[in-house]
Amino acid sequence: MADLVSAPAMVDLEQLYSRAYYLSDCEGFSEFHKTWGRKPSRRLAKCIELLGPGRGQRIVDLGCGRGEVALNAAVRGAQVVAVDGSPDALTLLREAADRWPNDMAHDAAWKNRIETVVTPLDCLPLDGSSFDAAVMSDVIEHIPRPQILSVLRECLRVLKPAGRLVIHTQPNRLLVDWTVPFLSRLAWMWGVRIPRNLREEMTAGARGDYHPSEQSRGELRDWLQQANFVIDELWLEGSYPLHRIFGDTRLKQFLLRRFRQNNWLKELLAGQIFAICHRPNAARKRRWDTGCGI
Repeated sequence: MADLVSAPAMVDLEQLYSRAYYLSDCEGFSEFHKTWGRKPSRRLAKCIELLGPGRGQRIVDLGCGRGEVALNAAVRGAQVVAVDGSPDALTLLREAADRWPNDMAHDAAWKNRIETVVTPLDCLPLDGSSFDAAVMSDVIEHIPRPQILSVLRECLRVLKPAGRLVIHTQPNRLLVDWTVPFLSRLAWMWGVRIPRNLREEMTAGARGDYHPSEQSRGELRDWLQQANFVIDELWLEGSYPLHRIFGDTRLKQFLLRRFRQNNWLKELLAGQIFAICHRPNAARKRRWDTGCGI
C-alpha cells in the first residue's frame, strides 16, 4: 500500500473527522470494530455491490473514511485510490488492511492495489480521464454547499469517458425538514412519540457541522446535471417513519404498499438516496476540464 502526493488537510476537517468520530459515531463503526471492514454495514455493502469492482478496473473512493469500500474493491481485483481530507481516516484504512489476511481471495498482493491520498476533494492531485469508476458513499452531505459543484466537477474530470459514479447520501432532507415535523403532530394518535426535529435523536456526527448539505433527490439531481454527469438511475429507499409510527399493523402494510408504488410518497418518506451516473462519452470542453490534476 502506497501514499500518493499528500496535501495538508484543513484544520477543521482534522478536528471534525477524527479517529474518535470514525470509531464511535460514523455509520458502520460497530461492524468495523467486529471485522475491520471485511463485513461492512448494509449501506456500505450496497455501495460496493452497485460499484461492482473487478479485476483491472481503476476506482477512486472519494471521502473513503475508514476504507471499507476501498478495501473490498481491492480484494476483488480493482486498483483503488482512496481519497479523504482526514489523515485519521486513512490511518484507520491502513490499520484495517494490516488486520486482514494477506491471502484474501487467494491473492497475496491485493494490498498493493490500494493507494491513499490526503487532500480536499475539490482539488484532486490525480490525472484526468484515469478512472473507470468513482464512489462517494455518504460524502456529499458533509461537503459545504459552495464546494459541491467543484467536487463533482473534479470527479467528472478524473473519470474516463463513460466512467461511472456511484453516490449514496442520507438522510433525505425532505424527510427530516418536512415529513417528520408534520407526522410528529399526528403520531400521538397511534400512541407513539417522535420529535419534531429528528436530529435530536441523531448522533453528533449526523447533524450540525458534520451535515451542512443534506440533499433531496431533486437537489442531488440538479447538482449532478450542473456538473455535466449523465444520470442513469436516481432513487430513494427506506421507509423509517412508517415503521416508527405505525408498528406492525395492517395500516402500516397498506401504507407500505402505497409507498412502494408512489414516487411522491417516496420523496417525503424515504430516508436514503442513491444515484448511478456517468461521464458523457464526448463531454464538451469546459473551462474546468484541466482541474487540479497532476
